[in-house]
Amino acid sequence: MTDMQPFETVEVETAVVACQGESAGGHPRVYLNLAPAGKIECPYCSRLFVLKGKNGAPAAPAHS
Repeated sequence: MTDMQPFETVEVETAVVACQGESAGGHPRVYLNLAPAGKIECPYCSRLFVLKGKNGAPAAPAHS
């Protein structure tokens, strides 16, 4: 049995991201919408994109 490395988790600040794999030409560019869950997994490379403040930690309070 081999140890599998966890897939990459990418913390982002926007609700829509583009993924094209680990390097140029990794896979076709896809646009992923993180709403409403605040996270989404790329269907090609399984990278997990997480919206800052939605990964289980509370978001930073807004300054007035």
